[in-house]
Amino acid sequence: MFSLILATLLFVIGAGLIGGALFGKLHAQRLILLLVGIGAWSLAAFLFINHGATATPQAATPVVAAAKSPTALPTATPAPTNTPIPTATPKPQAGKLVFHSDRGGNLDIWLAEGDDLNSFQQLTTDEQIDVEPHWSPDGSQILFVSGRGTGGIHDLFLMNADGSNQKRLLSWPDSYEWGATWSPDGDSIAFTTTRDYNYEIYVMAVDGSTEPINLTQNPALDTYPNWSPDGRWLVFVSDRGGNWDIWKMDVVACLAARQAGTNDPACRGENLTVDNTDDDLYPRWSPDGARIAFESRRKANRDIYIMDADGGNLTQVTTESTHDTYPIWALDGEAIIYSSQLKLNWDLYMVNLKSGETRQITQAKGEDRFGDWKP
Repeated sequence: MFSLILATLLFVIGAGLIGGALFGKLHAQRLILLLVGIGAWSLAAFLFINHGATATPQAATPVVAAAKSPTALPTATPAPTNTPIPTATPKPQAGKLVFHSDRGGNLDIWLAEGDDLNSFQQLTTDEQIDVEPHWSPDGSQILFVSGRGTGGIHDLFLMNADGSNQKRLLSWPDSYEWGATWSPDGDSIAFTTTRDYNYEIYVMAVDGSTEPINLTQNPALDTYPNWSPDGRWLVFVSDRGGNWDIWKMDVVACLAARQAGTNDPACRGENLTVDNTDDDLYPRWSPDGARIAFESRRKANRDIYIMDADGGNLTQVTTESTHDTYPIWALDGEAIIYSSQLKLNWDLYMVNLKSGETRQITQAKGEDRFGDWKP
């Protein structure tokens, strides 16, 4: 401590002497004053440096000694609380996503894949529209809707996962078909048709071995079915309650009744969103069958919601002031992919249901909508 005081005093004296040599009136003694002032500064600098050199090892000595001492090496040393433990960064987008887009000038089916879903491939190129793709349960085929070869009337088509072997699955020339979904075993599909001059939901074998069966047979409009993972239930959209609501039907019991020519009450279904007077659309079962994601307009604009399979425990997922639509499940039920106009353009987004983090998947101009996810 004394050396610091002495060094400071010498610095001040040196400054005074040098100042007197440069600006004082003692012209004859300038050289002497300058030399003495420089000497005082040099001694002050020496004291400062010597004090720093002696103080630093004293502070570090306990750490060095502890590191070299055998008793200072415990079996497991906990990490300091202020030191983050590095972990591998997960890649939450890993999988395959098919969707329809007009980024190429026409509505076609596109595939996004890779660890970050950043590799895009166009699967269809027909001049007519190709929309609403759905993976088969084993991921080997894609079901979609197309207006090709039918004068613009929409029919159901199949193709391989790489876009090859595109073929018409069903050709009813006087009706439109859309909103199709696979059964969990991959043998059947449920879809919407205007065959009866109304929106009805039919079921048919993918290989065409059975005649399509009308499940709903209701004067109201019924559309966009989705099969539960256990194969027992269908959720679908209907206006039979006065507005578009989400309904659930025991498809096993209803299909057996239709095949037997009876009118089972199971075919009437159950309204899961009866308490809402606005539209609820596009239901999709979660991979574990416990929840249903859907789009709702109950707060003026379209948002994504989740409810339990019995219609309870309603949760709002998106809250943007723009339209969010057509949800699909991803990452084994941990995330939802949906279409949004957040940036004045229909793009695909993914929201993590645990963290709430939202990531934009597509950024092309045009319409990117109606996706379907495959791990």
